[in-house]
Amino acid sequence: MSVYNAKIILVIYMYFNNLKNLREDKDFTQDEVAKKLKVNRSTYKNWENGIVMIPIDIADELSVLYNVRLSYILGIDKENRVNYKIKKMKYNVLLTKLLLFKKNHNNSYKDIGAYIGCSKSTCQRYFKGIIKIPIDRLILFTKLYDIELDKLCGKE
Repeated sequence: MSVYNAKIILVIYMYFNNLKNLREDKDFTQDEVAKKLKVNRSTYKNWENGIVMIPIDIADELSVLYNVRLSYILGIDKENRVNYKIKKMKYNVLLTKLLLFKKNHNNSYKDIGAYIGCSKSTCQRYFKGIIKIPIDRLILFTKLYDIELDKLCGKE
């Protein structure tokens, strides 16, 4: 296991705790949060318990709901730094930035795929917006291009 992969596992573990702590800080039940997200309680429970990885768009909704950075929701930031109104993620901005980084770093889809642990064709689908980028791979993009997650996602 690479050093990056070990760090990603630790970061993902952190987000399970962050989801629960943020929910409890607001005195919400899992059912209340699930209703706000328009998902089943069992689905939310699986995200909070780390059984299933939370989709990026849902993590973004929670970021706005709790008014915290996306990087805190996902466990990248260990401190809850809130000093402004959190904006909703702009997925098209994320894709545009990734394409620009790819071009500026002269990366191929094959090389990027190898770095983030997917095939060339899956990587191309991420860049074209055909499939959403899973959070573990999105975190690897931030490492590859040395950019904060919230900036990459157009939240800042």
